[in-house]
Amino acid sequence: MKMSAGQLERAWGHHRGSFPSFMARLDRERVPYLSHSKVAEFRRCPRCYHRQYVLGQREETEAMHLGTLFHAAARRLYTARSTADPQHLLSRLQTRGLDADSDRKLRNAIILLHQNRWSAHSILSVEEPFFIDLASGLPPVIGVADLILRHGSKALVVDHKTSARFNDLSADQLVLYAEHARRAHRVRRVEGWYDEYRLVANLATIRKPAFRRTRVAVDRTLLPPLIQRYREVWQEIATLAKGSEPAAAYDCWRCNSAWWYR
Repeated sequence: MKMSAGQLERAWGHHRGSFPSFMARLDRERVPYLSHSKVAEFRRCPRCYHRQYVLGQREETEAMHLGTLFHAAARRLYTARSTADPQHLLSRLQTRGLDADSDRKLRNAIILLHQNRWSAHSILSVEEPFFIDLASGLPPVIGVADLILRHGSKALVVDHKTSARFNDLSADQLVLYAEHARRAHRVRRVEGWYDEYRLVANLATIRKPAFRRTRVAVDRTLLPPLIQRYREVWQEIATLAKGSEPAAAYDCWRCNSAWWYR
């Protein structure tokens, strides 16, 4: 069932549940759409993509669970438009079931979130879902922009990342989010920023910083190459939908773990 971005947005408006549950419903009903996560997962490993988005086999690791809790704290911090202290943010999270090590890592990440909060900018949106008809020949593109700020005549799109280590950063996600900011908030000048938080158990003993803020280019000249990459992935996804489970990427630890550790 093909739908335009506008139709998907209206369907989301009538959905009773969270945005992830809405996207899972689209997958179950085989509604064509793309997202940064879908494209990135397919490029990382076609078999993992097939299992997650076609077969609906979703696994939440401890790291993913911590990331979800961290994003909930960030949402509350910026939605409240206040300097709510870390303990206040933590008190509202469902942390039951976390082991002691994971609990410490989450607490430290939220301390860093509070210390490095964006406070000198007005807030345009927090975790704003969006739906874009990006180009002909592509299905609608869906995303959730973590944070969009305004500073003078320009907008800043900010994405939060949590992991055990700092990773190589791709501009693609923020190029997409910047295009959403231009269309939805009618701004021409946009900056892209990644805020990365390393999940560490003890801030006092680390040798490398546990927070990194990186600006990435998101100007509109980067949009056509992004669209071309999306077209290439979408063509491969459409081919996969007609066949059997694809081969795993040779370096995918999830699919090849038995071989990887022999």
